[in-house]
Amino acid sequence: MSAGIVLDLDGVVYRGSAAVPGAAEGLSALADAGFELHFVTNNSARAPGAVAERIAPIVGYPARPDQIVTSSLVAASMIEEGPVLMMGESGLEVAIRAAGFETTEDPNAARTVVVGLDRNLSYERAAAAADAARAGARLIVTNRDPTFPIEDGGLKPGAGACAALVETAAGVVGETAGKPSAAMRRLVERRIPEGTIWMVGDRPDTDIALAAAERWKSILVLTGVTSDPTTVDPAPDFVAADLKAAADIILAAEAEG
Repeated sequence: MSAGIVLDLDGVVYRGSAAVPGAAEGLSALADAGFELHFVTNNSARAPGAVAERIAPIVGYPARPDQIVTSSLVAASMIEEGPVLMMGESGLEVAIRAAGFETTEDPNAARTVVVGLDRNLSYERAAAAADAARAGARLIVTNRDPTFPIEDGGLKPGAGACAALVETAAGVVGETAGKPSAAMRRLVERRIPEGTIWMVGDRPDTDIALAAAERWKSILVLTGVTSDPTTVDPAPDFVAADLKAAADIILAAEAEG
């Protein structure tokens, strides 16, 4: 199969530690048809290996680390100069160090600031990040998701909310690494160099917007943050109730050539 499948995770495959209905069946159908699956997430908290390890016990699909693209990986690829002051969790730190950069907690020493989801956020951590950005350090934001879904159907503040605190205090607007940035799109296109790229996601402003390019087709699923597809912007190419229904759309379209 020359086509590749790009899948969001939160709200598409799982919510917290619970599988989204239809996800296991959809992944199995796509894998059995011979498609290479790529899991592209704006969640910056976990490293690719940790993300892959979560997928199998939740939905039964044996994902590999090299199938995972996180906003932390893209953010780290954008860094040009260290030391790096980061406000985030372990996945972000692993990506920064793997890219060969040292981290610092000193805002005066930082040359780059990277901000992601930080569930241990404190006033002091936010103040240090804002001080560094205000002093001229380059500011990179892993992603702009204001919230992320959890298993009980609720929403928690996301990296976009964390970044808004730093940007407001610093008076600086950071560069975005995650969906729907051009940097994220380029990384995905390098992994899928030929054929149609099918994007399956639940957020119009990130998942569907990422697919606004040549070779891309988008499917909006209604298992995450979007319940009414009639007014979303940008509009997807297709709407599906869940990942199983999205898989049916892809299989039918690819069979037609």
